[in-house]
Amino acid sequence: MCPVCQARFRGTLECSRCGVDLKTLMGLMANAWRLRQAARQAITDGDPFRARALAWEAQQICYTPVGGRLEALSSWLADNWGTRGQTGRSPV
Repeated sequence: MCPVCQARFRGTLECSRCGVDLKTLMGLMANAWRLRQAARQAITDGDPFRARALAWEAQQICYTPVGGRLEALSSWLADNWGTRGQTGRSPV
């Protein structure tokens, strides 16, 4: 949404309603998206500590509910990483 008039984005670099330049905002949103993608990849790669840092950084740039869940998951994984043992498998 446009931070000035709250109009929905229409795929242009200028707000269709008020004409404000949205390039910087869209750049920040894209950067946050890339950080979240990198956090997801870090989880896949077995690096929850990196995932947590990336997810946190993304949320600082552009908060989203999905990003909040990703940050919570990566934090939980990082906090519980040592309980899995040396093999990476659950001790059960």
